[in-house]
Amino acid sequence: MKLDTDTPLDSYSLAAMARTEDILGFLVDDLNVVGSKDAFKNILYGVRLIVEGKNRRLSDFSEIINEDEDEDKNNKLEDSFKINVFRENLIEDVISIIKQNGFKQVTRVKNSTHIIIKIPEPTQNQLNEFAGETKRIERSAISRIARIKSDAIQRIKAALEREYIEPHVAVPAKAHLENIQQSAVSEIRLISLKKRKSLLGRFFSYSDEEEKKLGKKLEKSPHNDLFSN
Repeated sequence: MKLDTDTPLDSYSLAAMARTEDILGFLVDDLNVVGSKDAFKNILYGVRLIVEGKNRRLSDFSEIINEDEDEDKNNKLEDSFKINVFRENLIEDVISIIKQNGFKQVTRVKNSTHIIIKIPEPTQNQLNEFAGETKRIERSAISRIARIKSDAIQRIKAALEREYIEPHVAVPAKAHLENIQQSAVSEIRLISLKKRKSLLGRFFSYSDEEEKKLGKKLEKSPHNDLFSN
């Protein structure tokens, strides 16, 4: 993901720009996971069960089967995923505990140790949790952008003190860094807003007037095409 700039950049700003664009790319990747099949897989692998008197993780006794490695073409479904239970004597217990954790449609593949788990429609609480996770990722990205600017300014300051650069170079470099940060933060907020709108659908509502203004800006932004269902 690229940021636009109207003026040629110095070496400090170019380096900061590259790091900033990486963060924007990682942001989209991270937000793609929120509310996805992978997110429900992560929920599943937080499940614990009692085995031989010990509280163990489900992941200690099973693994999610990678879709690319699944030889059973007939049971590949968009809204489901499959796990393999390592110990056959635990399969019924595993099915029971998975159902207790909100995955109501769980079926065993005949004559195998595989279990197919249908991803449920998210509850309102889960949607709110996903929206909260989106905000957390947004805040984290903004913090990383701030650190990029801070690191670059420290390098400029050190270069000035050692007389590696002149003030006439440092002043516009700092201005460029400020512009890069402001532009990146604006992009992050737009991307995060789009993700929350995509997640919540008809349940989405703006939290304040500032967010409404951001929503109008989003309508004209290429980010409005992200996270389309």
